[in-house]
Amino acid sequence: MRLYEFDENSATVSKIVALTNQLEQDLEDGEIPTEYSMDDLINYFREYDVILDAQDLYNMIKQPPLNALIQNIQGDKVVFKGQSTTATPPEDENQKVVSRMAKNAMK
Repeated sequence: MRLYEFDENSATVSKIVALTNQLEQDLEDGEIPTEYSMDDLINYFREYDVILDAQDLYNMIKQPPLNALIQNIQGDKVVFKGQSTTATPPEDENQKVVSRMAKNAMK
């Protein structure tokens, strides 16, 4: 096979697959924070010469290989598989809210 026979699109797909595996490994090793933004993910791919935009990522998380790693993108936050999609406030915060609601109801 000659070098000119390589398809540029399949080379990009191969890069994306390799970067997804690397991203997963970095996540497992704790090199990537669990609070990861869309811009962080775009920059991660850009570091390895894969230029994507937000719409590309929205489309890509619905298909392999990214759908095995990314559960959802909520606003600007990337939710990886195994992460909670809703942030629950600490118990003390819940008690404060209930207390405020009770005071408002008494008025």
